Amino acid sequence: MAAPRVARPPRIASVAVALAVSMAMGGCVSGPPYDQLLTGDEELLAIAREGATDARDRVALALIDGDEVRTAFVTADARTPFGLGGATRGLTGLLLADAIDRGEVAVDDRVGAYLDLGDAPAAELTLGELATNRSGLPQDPLGVPADAPAAEGGVVADRGGLDELLAQAGAVDLVPELEYNPSDLAAALVGQAVAAATGERFADLLAERVLAPAGMTGAVVLESGELVPDGLAQGHDRRGARVAARGSGAYAPAVGVVATLDDAVALGRAIVDGPFAGSAALRAIDGTRWPQISVGLFWERIATDGDDAVYIVGSAEGFTAAILADRAAGRAVVLLSNAEVAWPWSRLRPLVDLLAG
Repeated sequence: MAAPRVARPPRIASVAVALAVSMAMGGCVSGPPYDQLLTGDEELLAIAREGATDARDRVALALIDGDEVRTAFVTADARTPFGLGGATRGLTGLLLADAIDRGEVAVDDRVGAYLDLGDAPAAELTLGELATNRSGLPQDPLGVPADAPAAEGGVVADRGGLDELLAQAGAVDLVPELEYNPSDLAAALVGQAVAAATGERFADLLAERVLAPAGMTGAVVLESGELVPDGLAQGHDRRGARVAARGSGAYAPAVGVVATLDDAVALGRAIVDGPFAGSAALRAIDGTRWPQISVGLFWERIATDGDDAVYIVGSAEGFTAAILADRAAGRAVVLLSNAEVAWPWSRLRPLVDLLAG
């Protein structure tokens, strides 16, 4: 059984941050890895460099403070596409909240009312249980495994379609002991349930109701490998091995969006004071095992020195991404990285500190 994806790591030592700043001075690295190119704001580079310790690492980071946007890059720029990985479910949460507002679904609706799960235990789960990480569904596996044999031509097979998703969800046992466990399988079911309720494809629905209003003009819902954008950063798994880019199929609501830093900044603005600032997805619905953290519809909230910050963080498909926003302060931070990590909170903690100023 995979460990939950949210954990609270120790605070980064100030000495390490100072060292990273000194290494970032001048836009290049003074020690190994020698072929990294660091550009942008030096304070942000200190944080970016903490998670980019190998020559293969690519990172994009931004701080939105009112009308000002500060950025930093490790071998990337504002137009480099990154996978959002598990943070994709934050977009699915915004879509779910929108569908609830429209009266198309309700938070207490059974997912089995929209998806053919038969008499499987998963059919009785509500959309709210799935979206607040209390479904009891395991984290893995998720569709075609990453190490599946390559298809003809050396292309890794896309993740499965809706039939495979439903078969998988119908075959797994619920594990109530998980208590609070972010699950990509749960996010996939939520997104496909909303799509079924509206009679539209998930990718079209997300583009129309979330990506376009947020101004995420470069974002792609990567349902098929044919949609992989040019210049996509090479993703790496937790061991540092390359992860082949491939379509996410019916699992797109969980892991299937690719975006640039410009897109992520647009999302941050949309949450701070734009079309999603009042989204019910961002409101606390339930607590978690951590007293300072509550959860809405996939989005979590953490108590800071000022107002609560809302955030989504996830690591999957070779990428790690995080979006945090303090709406009262008018600030947001976004991080995109081409490396999975076992505990995404290890990347989130310094961003929370940055958000608090």
